[in-house]
Parts: sequence; C-alpha cells; structure tokens
Amino acid sequence: MGVTDSIGMINLSITGTIILSAAFAAFFVGVIYLFQRHSNLKNAIRLKKEVTALHSKISKLNSEIELRTSNLEQALQKAEEANRLKSLFLANMSHEIRTPLNGIMGFSELIVDPEISEDLKQEFSVHIAQNSDQLLKLIDQIFHLSIIETGKVRITREEFRIKLLLLSLEPKFQHKIRESKKNIKLRLNVNLKEDKIITDYAKLELIIQNLFDNALKFTERGYIDIEYARTKDEFLFIVSDTGCGIADDEYEIIFDPFTQGSETLKKIKGGSGLGLSNVKNYVILLGGKVWCEKNQPQGLTFYFTLPAIATSNGKTFHHDLHTSRN
Repeated sequence: MGVTDSIGMINLSITGTIILSAAFAAFFVGVIYLFQRHSNLKNAIRLKKEVTALHSKISKLNSEIELRTSNLEQALQKAEEANRLKSLFLANMSHEIRTPLNGIMGFSELIVDPEISEDLKQEFSVHIAQNSDQLLKLIDQIFHLSIIETGKVRITREEFRIKLLLLSLEPKFQHKIRESKKNIKLRLNVNLKEDKIITDYAKLELIIQNLFDNALKFTERGYIDIEYARTKDEFLFIVSDTGCGIADDEYEIIFDPFTQGSETLKKIKGGSGLGLSNVKNYVILLGGKVWCEKNQPQGLTFYFTLPAIATSNGKTFHHDLHTSRN
C-alpha cells in the first residue's frame, strides 16, 4: 500500500470519526432538547393546574364576598327598619300613654268637684276605670316584650282542661264586647272531651286574650269565634273574626313588633302594635307555631298550635314546674 493510500485511509478514518462524533453530539442534543421540552411541558401543565385552582379559589372568594355583602345589606336594611319602627313606636307611645293618663287626671279632678251630680260622677268613674285599664294593658304589653327580648321568660307547666280556661275567659270577653257597644257575637266551641294539655296556663291565657282583643279592635259587627281541635300530638287553636282584615302584603309582617297593619288603621284604631308580636313569641316558647289566613268574604282567622304534652328545653325554659289544675 502506498503513502497515498495510507493518507486516504487516515482521512477516511478521521472523517468517519468526525461524522460519528457529530452524530453522537446531535443525539445528545436531541435528547437534551426532548428532556427540556418534556420538562417545560410538565411545568406548563402544572402551571395551568395551579392557575385553574387559583381561578377557582378566586371565584369562590368572590361568591362568598357577594353572599356576605348581600347578607350584610339585608341585615342593614332590617336594622334600619327595626330602628325606624322603634322610633315610630316611641313616638306613638307618647300618645298612647298620655291619652289615658290625661283622661284619668281630667276625670279625677272633675269627680271631686262638689257641684258635679252623682250621675256624672258615676259616669266619670267608668271613664277613669276604662282609661286605667287601657294604660295597664299597654304597660303589660311593653313588660312582656321586654322580658321576651332579654330572655327572662319563666315557663310554668301544668296540666289543665282547655275548656275550663276558655269558660273562665268568656265573661271577660262578653264584658268587653258590651263595653265596645259593637254588634258582635262571641261563639265558643268547647265541646271537645279530650282537652287536657300540659303547658303554661298564664301564657296560653295571654295568647288567647291578645288574639281576642285584636279581633274585637278590628271588628265592627258579626262574630268572633274561638275553638280548638286535637290531633295526635298537639292542639290546634282557632280565633276567627269578621273584621276589616289586612292587605295581602301585610301577612308576613303582621307578627312583627311595633307593626299594626296599615298606618291608616293604626291611626284610627290606636294601640302599641305589640299584641300579636307577643302572641308569636309566646307560642314559639311553648313549642308551637302561629299563622293567619284571610276569611271570605272578610275578616281574619288566626291559627296556633301547642304540643299536647310540653317538653322542656334548657335554652327556652328558665323554670319548669309540673302541677295539676282542677
């Protein structure tokens, strides 16, 4: 082999080595590229997942912020409405308290006048008694509202017959109807035999009295019905009248404190607007529920339920005494 051939072989060997080295280099570059690309792809996928999760959290936070903002706005509206009603209540109380007080003071001064006849003195005595009763009733409603709001209601459970409670109230109700000089008939349905209940006698009496007083106030003629029925575990009480009723948009607020239907009726009929609120609170405290419905062609019917046998609840009852009333 000649020198030329040897040189050619060397060149060929060098060229092959260069090509092989270049191939290996290209291979490694490709591997590195693919590895980096795969790594970037994984990072991109992970980043996308993180962005998606972050977006979801932001959306959830926005929803919570919107919900809390809405709740705060509603709470603010309720607080403002409660403040408005309390301010209106305080303004009305000035009138409601001063009116019977002025009557009592005025007639008391006249009744001691020696020039006043005995007949007039007797009439003035009746007016004094009526105004005193009105003032006492107002103070009583405010008292019940205050002990309810402060959570100091004392519940005394005892067993008694509902019939006997209603019959004891009937003379008082008939007397109020006569004093009102309205053409109203009181109808009591007390024919239920199984009518023993274990609950707070005084609270149930107050509930029925308030519902009757409300019916009498807004009824000019017709009837006031008071009845009750027994289901398996509870009693349903019904007080119905043929009064003026209320507007459709007032059913949801009729039991709110300081509320008394339309402002026109409130000015005409007077009152504190606390009676039905106290009814609702006491019914709930005794474990029942209360609602009202429109009568046809006019009037309202109030319904409330009470458990036949009350169960004590430490959060509700501050006092629990089980006695028997004959």
